[in-house]
This record gives sequence, structure tokens and C-alpha cells, in this order.
Amino acid sequence: MTLAATSVAPSRPVTDLAALSAFWLLFAMSSFVLYEPAPFDLFFIALFGLSMVLGLRIPNSIFPMMLTMVLFLIFGLIGTALGSRFSESLRHIAITGLLCAVSIFIACFIYRFRERGLRALLSGWVIAGVVASLLGILGYFHMLGGASEQFTLYFRAKGSFKDPNVLAPFIVVPMLYCFYEVLTRRGLMVLINLGFLAIMLLALLLTFSRGGWAHFLFSSMMAGTLWLAASKDGAFRTKLILFAIAGAIFGAVGFMFLLDVESIGNLFEIRAQVTQSYDSGASGRFAGQVLTIDKILENPLGLGALGFLPDWFEQPHNVYLFVFMTSGWFGGMAYLAMIALTLILGFKALSKPDNCGALLIILLSGFLGVVLEGIIVDTDHWRHFWINLGAVMGVYAMTQTTRQEQMHSPAPSPLSMETVAASPPAMRGSLD
Repeated sequence: MTLAATSVAPSRPVTDLAALSAFWLLFAMSSFVLYEPAPFDLFFIALFGLSMVLGLRIPNSIFPMMLTMVLFLIFGLIGTALGSRFSESLRHIAITGLLCAVSIFIACFIYRFRERGLRALLSGWVIAGVVASLLGILGYFHMLGGASEQFTLYFRAKGSFKDPNVLAPFIVVPMLYCFYEVLTRRGLMVLINLGFLAIMLLALLLTFSRGGWAHFLFSSMMAGTLWLAASKDGAFRTKLILFAIAGAIFGAVGFMFLLDVESIGNLFEIRAQVTQSYDSGASGRFAGQVLTIDKILENPLGLGALGFLPDWFEQPHNVYLFVFMTSGWFGGMAYLAMIALTLILGFKALSKPDNCGALLIILLSGFLGVVLEGIIVDTDHWRHFWINLGAVMGVYAMTQTTRQEQMHSPAPSPLSMETVAASPPAMRGSLD
């Protein structure tokens, strides 16, 4: 990779098509994580190595983000050195480093290819979400024979993930993207995206993930509110409201129908409770989090990723407590700074021209949902957390380039949310 201040490499049609296709494929396979290393990891390493050879540019505007990542990794290494189970903890921090590289690569790619790169990421993510959802649904209803158990856990759909609580948040951004495509597309593509949306909604329900349900509701309401606030297109606003109402009605009817299925209704009744049996008590989740706080106060430099396990049988189910415990006080602050910077710069980019505004709203809504879900689960190694982070930073870097270009161009051509929403599909550069 090379450094770049504001310029973007010239277009080379054949090379660009190959790069965008490989980028799309990377995210289309991002849900296959039953085994480690996942195909996503191996393919990313190959693409990352190729990008270094070909000189993919690093925009100066993402340097502050990279600094927070470097600090987080450095303090994580210090905590690893001071903690127990050094080799396992070192593996954990190495995986974190790989995921940081994923974010940087995505930001650089979107900076280079702009909306085409962003749509390649999102459309590939949709395919991954639909495939994982289908596997979870088929497994839940025992339609895959002996292989059905591979895609369920504790009578909950998990698809091609290891945990239902990861499948559920993974498909939030693809669902928001499909909904936006329904609003802005015409003809067959509307039906295709409606079908994709229905599949993922059913899978979301069958995960019985309370955090995933809350994440989807929060991100959906946030995206809808921001779309309404940002768009000046009356037709788009009306369509958004009508589709949201219709979707809520059909969703409620379908939900009530599914609750009549005994196995679904019984499990939903259990999962809908505020607390579960494993949350409370002397050996519950909350007791573990209290112990984590004590460990943080006693070890300001951290304990490494597995330093908690000698005194407790599982991780604390709170990513913020987890990073402060593993990477120390300074590492925890670096992690919080990384998240805060992503949100601040992402929302700042919404006010800029050429910001792919409607798509950026999807990313910000999904990212903030994951950030909040981190209060109840460890999200630091969720690939889609880092994918989302990198995509937001890539759009921010893109808007910084646009600002510099405007200083030297008398006739800028902004592509804001309003023009994206109002324009026909051919003008929006869709890849799917």
C-alpha cells in the first residue's frame, strides 16, 4: 500500500472490474465461519497481499483511526505479556490485528472505488446474509437431514455461524440495504430484494437472539428516521412511510402465525424474558461482570485475552469490560476512542457532498447497533463489526477527497442522498 493525500487513481475498466468482483466475493463468503480460519480470512489475506503489490492507496484522513487501532494492539500485547496462557492470548491479539487490517483495507478500497466499492461490499454482504439465513431456516425445520444440526444450536437457527447471537446482528445491515433497494428500485429487483428481506427476517426470528432482535429494531428505526430527515424527495419519504407501515403489519401477522407453531411459541416465551437462568445467581453472567470489574481495577495494564478464565468459566459478555480487562486501562480507552471516532466522522460525513448518504445511514445505523449490543456480548472478534467500521471510514475518506477536489473544480457534481434516492437505478451504479 502507498500513502495518498487526496488524489484517486485513474480508472482502468478491466482491472477495476476484476478488483470489484474480488471485493464482492470477499463479502459474499463472509458468513461461512463454522471453521477457523474461515474462507473470508484466507481470501482477505490474498487480496490484502495483492493490494500491497499493486499499491492500493491509504488516505491520510484515516490515519487517526489507524492510530487508535495501533494503540489498542500495543496495549493488548502488553496485557498479553503480563497475563497467563500467553500463547492463546497472543493468538487472540493476532486475530484482532487481522481484523484491524480488514477495516483499513475496506476503507482504502472504498476510498478508491467510491460508491461502486461500497455497493460491492453491501451486495456481497446481502448474499452472505441470505445464504446463512437459508441454512439456518432449513436446519431449524430439519430439512437437511443429518446435516441440519450443523446449522442450529440449542434449537435456535445459527446458519453458517457458530452462534445464533452472531447470525442475528450479521444480517441487520443486509436487511436495511434490501429495504432501501425495495424503495429505490423498480420491477424484478423489487421482488428479489423483498424475497431476500423475508428470508432474513424469518432467520432473525428463528435465532431467538434477544440482542439481535433489539439491534434490528433500533437500527431500523434509526435508519428510517435519518432517511426521512435527510431526504427532500417527497415521493421517497411517502414510499418509505407506506412501506414501513405495510412491513410492520405483514411482519406482525407473520409473527403471530409462527407463534402458533408449538416449538417456536414455547421457545419464544422463554427467550422473551428479560433475564435467563444463566444471567443471575452466584455463577451467572452478572456475577462474572462484577468479578471482571474487580480484575480491571487490580490490573491497570491488563491480563491478556484469557487471563479471566482461571477465576471464571467464561468471558464477561460485555465487550467494553472485556477489552479493559485484556488490554488494560489505556487499551480500553483506545478501543473506545476508535468507536467514538468512527461515529463522529461517520456523522460528519453525512453533511458532505458525494457521501452516498442513504448507504452511509445504513452503515451508521448498523454500526451503532453493534456498539450498543457490545454491552451484553463480546463483539471484538465479530467480523461484521470491523467490516462496518472500515466501510464508514472509507466513506468519510471519500468525502474528504471530494472536499479537496471542490477547491480545484468550479463545477462539482455531488451525489447526495436526495439524488441517489430520486435517481433511476442506472444512475446509482448498482452492482447487483
